[in-house]
Amino acid sequence: MPDPKSSNAADHSGGSQRGRRWTLPGWLDHFNARDLKVFVRCWAAAWVASILMFIGPALHKIGIATFFGALLLYIAPPAGILWVYLLAALSLLFGMCLAWAWGLLTMKAALAARPDAQTQAMLQALQQQAVTISNQTGTDPATEAKILVYNGFMLDARVTVVFYVMTCAFVYFMSRVRVANPKFALAQIFGIIIADLFLLFGPSLPSFTSSLPEVLIKPGAIGIGLGVACCLVFFPQSTSFVVLTQMGQLVRLGDIPLQCTRQVFAGESLDLQQLTATKGKIIGAFKAVQPPLAFLPLDFSRGRWGPDDIKALQEPLRQAILSTVSLMDFHIALLRTDQKLQEIKPLSEQGSDKNDLQEKRPHEVGRYQLKESADLLQALNSPEHGASRAHTREALRRSTTELLELCSETSELIVQCLHEVNSGRWFRRAASQNRLHELVTRADSMLQTLQSTRSSCAMETTEALLDSHAELFDENGRLKSPKDLGPHALRGMVLGMVVEERILSTAETLERLLAQVHRLMQARTKERIWVPSGLRYAFSWLANPHQKAPAEDLAANPATNPDDAEDQAKEVLRRLKVSRGYGRPIRRNLLARALTGSYHWFTNPGGMYALRMVIVTIATAIPASIPHSAGFYYREKGIWALITAQTTLLVYMGDFTVSLVGRTIGTVVGGVLGMVAWYIGAGNGPGNAYGLAAITAAMTAILMWWRLFMPPILTMAAMMGGATFTLVVGFSYDDTHISQYGLPGYGYEAFWKRLVTVLLGFAAAFIVQILPRPPSATRHVCKTLSNTIRTLSDHYALLLSHWGRPENNSPIGATAEKIAVEVAETLLSIQGSIGLLKFEMTLGPFHRDALAKMHVLCQDMNQALGRLLILSASLPQPFQERFSRNVGLLNDHTIGDIMAVLSLVEQALKSGLPLPERLPTPLLNRCFEQWYAQDRAVELSTTLVRDENYRRFCVAVSSYLRFLCTVDDMVLVLKGTLGETHLIGQFQDEVPV
Repeated sequence: MPDPKSSNAADHSGGSQRGRRWTLPGWLDHFNARDLKVFVRCWAAAWVASILMFIGPALHKIGIATFFGALLLYIAPPAGILWVYLLAALSLLFGMCLAWAWGLLTMKAALAARPDAQTQAMLQALQQQAVTISNQTGTDPATEAKILVYNGFMLDARVTVVFYVMTCAFVYFMSRVRVANPKFALAQIFGIIIADLFLLFGPSLPSFTSSLPEVLIKPGAIGIGLGVACCLVFFPQSTSFVVLTQMGQLVRLGDIPLQCTRQVFAGESLDLQQLTATKGKIIGAFKAVQPPLAFLPLDFSRGRWGPDDIKALQEPLRQAILSTVSLMDFHIALLRTDQKLQEIKPLSEQGSDKNDLQEKRPHEVGRYQLKESADLLQALNSPEHGASRAHTREALRRSTTELLELCSETSELIVQCLHEVNSGRWFRRAASQNRLHELVTRADSMLQTLQSTRSSCAMETTEALLDSHAELFDENGRLKSPKDLGPHALRGMVLGMVVEERILSTAETLERLLAQVHRLMQARTKERIWVPSGLRYAFSWLANPHQKAPAEDLAANPATNPDDAEDQAKEVLRRLKVSRGYGRPIRRNLLARALTGSYHWFTNPGGMYALRMVIVTIATAIPASIPHSAGFYYREKGIWALITAQTTLLVYMGDFTVSLVGRTIGTVVGGVLGMVAWYIGAGNGPGNAYGLAAITAAMTAILMWWRLFMPPILTMAAMMGGATFTLVVGFSYDDTHISQYGLPGYGYEAFWKRLVTVLLGFAAAFIVQILPRPPSATRHVCKTLSNTIRTLSDHYALLLSHWGRPENNSPIGATAEKIAVEVAETLLSIQGSIGLLKFEMTLGPFHRDALAKMHVLCQDMNQALGRLLILSASLPQPFQERFSRNVGLLNDHTIGDIMAVLSLVEQALKSGLPLPERLPTPLLNRCFEQWYAQDRAVELSTTLVRDENYRRFCVAVSSYLRFLCTVDDMVLVLKGTLGETHLIGQFQDEVPV
């Protein structure tokens, strides 16, 4: 029985450097019509909001924080669909208004804590002292009274305590909401900013002031209005237009695996890193298509296809992409196996003698397992297998070349159809109509050609594989005796059948997608107006924390809860009526359960993040509530330190480190650009509105390009750069045109004060983040992977429960794919966190490389089990029985070994303890040993090979072997990270007799 995952290293190892050309960096490679339209829209909104700062009447009407509208547009630019931007803006305004309402309640309660008689006495003393100072300085008594208020004259401990308690409760609540649903990140950020106004200035106010937050809410609402207006005026894009554009890009990316397959058949080498990066692009593009689909019912557009028509493409497109990604996964698996064989080849050449093992084995972990696999690895590297693989590749090249080229043509035709339907929505010329008719005709012809070619390819490929492996069968078409064949003689045959099945599956799914496009083009021949059909989809999207946003989050989001994988598994198993088992519940009384639940709720990652937010709020705001430091805090704009400390804190340490570094870079760059803009536009004078407007246009273009097109890891730096630029220019202009106490100065002075307060905020956030224990993303990733292994163990048990059962119409057939998708989504949710682990210092044994390998192996295991679960409902009963008999799928000892190893892997990820040296691994080697120990003739003939179900049988064999190999690799990765324990035989000479 062959190992279709393995391959000859000489065929695919290494990367081809041919065809590479010099290209622009990713953040500059956006000079295309679509990206430039988005850029112009966002730039126009930010620039117009900036101009309001230089218009005298607008500045005096809106207030000294007029720049806040432009600042908000750097954080939430109108770069997406109108409805998506509206929901983001509404969530932002909701947070601000909620904080406003809570602040008014807080102010009422706080002022009520001080008796009215004392309040009146303090007001009289305030007036008397203001008049006294006014007589000495000659200024207005009202102005002096305001200065005294800013300096903390009206501060009272009772009022301050009420403000702090209620404001901190609001901060805690909003922080928990943000962790529970990342879509409320903007609501939390801006809601807390409004709450800070009440916290800092409310205790010193002499009376109830309901308009306190208007200084920020007015310009913020204006900024949102400008963003909405620019979405409508500058190159408006409907949701259907965006979705169809993304679908076309996704289909074009899906053609890359077909090109790679042709390169392999032509004898060209592939690069593993390029394949992995391409797979990431395909998955990223597929994920980007999903969220806007929820907004199609809200779409207002003119075109041929409506929301229901476009949603009808979702399922065939998903199937087509899954098929092409599966084909690419096959090539990636081959290349990874080649690399692994090359790495352990020197070990296998030393032989597998046990005495030799004890003499030559250094203190290298995992060596025993590798030595156990030495014979198998030598067989896989034998010249005979290299020749068999070459024959298989040549047979596949001859029989599938035409179908692969036809699939590529089909993909290009689908892209052209989507593009043509998506173009000329309002003004369509006669030439475009003719083009549509031509595409309909081509699609009809292509469907017929693709169907006939796929049918003939299936027969020709099978015959070509039989011809290339004719030496395996006798004159009667039956497989020769195992004694006459070498080990793993069927490997090339099974490998070819697996590739054939994946190519045919890709062609079939592309045919379905083209057929759906063809039906829509025939049914919809005229443009029409499509109006929104409901709002419930948008609100359900907003309330669902598991449904991602159409673009990157506008603020750093906390990672997914590591318990989600376990919760999803429980829900799936509940639907399938499969239980984990019967554990012995721990008996606790109601009080104990309540205390335990409360403790876990307050100490989970979300609870600790909210608690840190409260602590850093109190620590950085308390100087504003002390009479001796209140004036200094107000004049030096200590609110910047408070807001910086609050917005810098994140759930996990790796994200915090990236946020801290990015914010520092953004503050310096934005401040320098702000100073340059001020001195260019204002010179040595008080500031020229026209010159500042002109230079701000140029600087806004630079900063907005940075905000939109820089890598996601620099998004926070871009936000901070735009905010600091706006603050420096805005406060500089305020200082020279508005008479206001406590302005930070202009130019260099404004930038310097901004930089100092921001650094103080960073210092406060850093101290609170690391004490008493840094919230490690490494522990979060380890727990998520551990729970994922447990979920995959449940899926393995589910597979065993349904394999070979006569009731193949069980629910597993309808939900197997959903099971795999849920685990895949959980794994994708921590991919970003794993990438950020390089910025995190951890004291544990795990590091980023090991966890990244475990992440890839979990994905491989999930794909293998998912494919086996689907086959358990679709593979005919005789083939299922043949499969379980050949590989020992239902053998009790095999099941026990696999479950034991999976359990050890799960616990090792949680505990970080080393694994025993001797385990029932390698499981792959044990599978082959069991196969050879059966001592029965292989029931295989050319007639059986020609059965199309045999291809799926080969896919099942390949998936199961891949599953076993993945478990073996997990053990090696963990041993290489954690080490080995319970060594046997190494110190036998030292044991006393």
